[in-house]
Amino acid sequence: MACFAIAATFCNAAENWVRYSDDSSRIVAEAEGIKSLEGSSSAVYEMDGKNHRVGTKGYKVLSAPSESTCATPFGDAVLTTAVYGRDDSPFSYTLKLKRLKNLRAFTLQAVFHNRSDKDVKLRSFDLFDAMGGGSFKVADAAEWLVTPLMQDSPALSLSEMNQSMKEVALIRHSGGDTLLVGPVGPAEAYTTVEVRNQGLKAWVQMDNVLVRAGESRRSEEMIFCFEPGSAATDIWTRWVATTHGVRRNKGAIYGWCSWYDRTTKIDAKHVLSVTDTIEANPDTFGRGIIQIDDGYQKMDGDWSGNEKFPQGMASIAKRIREVGCIPGVWFAPLMINPAHPWGKANPEAIQKNAKGIESFMNPNSFHPDGANWINPSHPESKKFLFNIIRDAKERGYGYIKIDFNGIGSRFVDPTKTRLQIFRELYTLYREAAGDEMYILSCLGQPTRGVIGFIDAARVGPDSHPAHFNKCLESVLRFQIFDNVWWQNDADVAYIAEKLPSRKLGPVRQGDGMWKTWLASVALSSGTAMVSEPLNAPDAKEFWRNYEIMRPGSCESARLLTLGSTGDNSIFGFTAQRVYGDFAVYNLYNSKESERTLKLDFKAAGLPSGVRCAVFDFWSNKVIGYATDSYTTAALPQFSSELLRFTPLSSDGPILVGSDLHLSIGATEIDKLRISTTSITVELSDAGAQNGSLTFYSTKLIAANAAENCKVDLVENLGDNLWRVNISGRKWGVKQMISLKIK
Repeated sequence: MACFAIAATFCNAAENWVRYSDDSSRIVAEAEGIKSLEGSSSAVYEMDGKNHRVGTKGYKVLSAPSESTCATPFGDAVLTTAVYGRDDSPFSYTLKLKRLKNLRAFTLQAVFHNRSDKDVKLRSFDLFDAMGGGSFKVADAAEWLVTPLMQDSPALSLSEMNQSMKEVALIRHSGGDTLLVGPVGPAEAYTTVEVRNQGLKAWVQMDNVLVRAGESRRSEEMIFCFEPGSAATDIWTRWVATTHGVRRNKGAIYGWCSWYDRTTKIDAKHVLSVTDTIEANPDTFGRGIIQIDDGYQKMDGDWSGNEKFPQGMASIAKRIREVGCIPGVWFAPLMINPAHPWGKANPEAIQKNAKGIESFMNPNSFHPDGANWINPSHPESKKFLFNIIRDAKERGYGYIKIDFNGIGSRFVDPTKTRLQIFRELYTLYREAAGDEMYILSCLGQPTRGVIGFIDAARVGPDSHPAHFNKCLESVLRFQIFDNVWWQNDADVAYIAEKLPSRKLGPVRQGDGMWKTWLASVALSSGTAMVSEPLNAPDAKEFWRNYEIMRPGSCESARLLTLGSTGDNSIFGFTAQRVYGDFAVYNLYNSKESERTLKLDFKAAGLPSGVRCAVFDFWSNKVIGYATDSYTTAALPQFSSELLRFTPLSSDGPILVGSDLHLSIGATEIDKLRISTTSITVELSDAGAQNGSLTFYSTKLIAANAAENCKVDLVENLGDNLWRVNISGRKWGVKQMISLKIK
């Protein structure tokens, strides 16, 4: 089992800070800022049409709590196990409490035992119930913020929150005290964290699975982590990554997607024209993904090319590979046209509701025939779905986008939860695709169901130019999963606010929103895709806006305000480099009125008491200097400042800015070496062909040499700032510039 090192923030001497109560009916925890945290635990099952409960409350202790030591992904834990039941009942309940030795955290997992002679349905585990069988009290609920981490519903104060949250919640005091509650695996079932009337309950959705006579069934394991702020989310996401067998063997990707360019009106002629444009301009477009989206198929369920692709899908893939790009294709494997022969031949493999009525998507402009939905657990479905993915592989596609992931709720095997069925489906997809194929799962919101099988996951709604602000509500919050569970996919960006050839029209919220979204897609780091008519004459003047986001940032950004405010406003990263650390943050005003935003340097990972140069990407200049904090100019709604903060710890030379890539020096620079007489910069393939680097230096800087690019001019900007203008960068070869220090 993988083990991660996290700095301990509490004293191990308080070993009984979490424990069973004296009568073993509750779990009792002591934590900073929380006056009382006690919860009972139980399972709810159905027998003979009635619900019953077995657990810690109202049941005798059949086996007193006993201690042992066990391993976790974050070091050893003290495992305390107790068993509950009644002498007159064949049902019993085991509760396992793990107290981490090196972290302020514990986990709970339970086991339901059916020792009767009847099969029963297991509805749920109320794993920690501080509502009906305990207490959760703080001094002032208005000072605690509750943030859902796997859905885009608003973060609200503990005094206001009154809902069930998908899987996990972060509960944080304005002073920094933290409680994170969520599942850690192995993947058994989906969980819910419920916060109502300032009460707390963490429960496991067992989906009425069948527990046969004489069998037992365990719950999902859930963590209660009190480590402060980002440490809590890091621990939780990395623990889940370990237990769910994460795969991270592929990095960030970039490319072109057909969907917003042509929607279902896509045809082979347009795909090949875009392919020709990309082939002819490698220094602009590199060699990324060329992905065909919805509209190419003969019908839903028959994913071969229709009359708009007369040469066939394999021929298109071959041409894309010839230019050095990776061919990609969209699928909705669970969707099937009502007229499809397979569906007619296998009616039992179609999803149905409790009344036996087939699930059906009503006709729409993109799918005028409507669609049925395939039950992924049926044996014939598994063969059909496997062949869909395998056919794409055999046609030469190296990237697939899987959409419409609704699996239903009624499965062939009644002992499987929805989470288990979902993971079995993606196991099948990966087996059919093989290890080399890149799989993007188009989810909208994160799910543990795909961890370990995919390379990237869509973590927000479709990025239509009309509502980027809605996308950002999800994308920024869910950035904690990027490069931990998968590569995040924010969906596509656009190369201009307005483009006459773009059928979707302009960005309705203006230039500030367009820049904010473009920067956010690049800083999200996972996938940097565009969906424009790149071959159109009016697009050419904006090609550079694709260059500056290609590929996504090599540093994975995070929402700095996550858990401390419901406002998605400060998003970025701190980069550590041998030649000097720096930070890049996008400060975004999502509110209705104009306002300023303040970045606290300590929170951003910048040193205290050190003067920093503040470089603005869009104006390509140092706009000022700041120590310990920085406050923006008044920003209109949906606008932002994309800034680099570089500590000036010496007289230089120090790189303080770049307009070659939206990560402002993090991605486009491989190496930077500075001696007493020279500066050598080795550039990566990332970013624009033409642009500049900005240095701070009390000594004169002059051009010396360049390889596979050109230094056009070194400008003295005054105030010890120097702009090095570069042009003609060549994609696919080593690029280097050398400067003299005088």
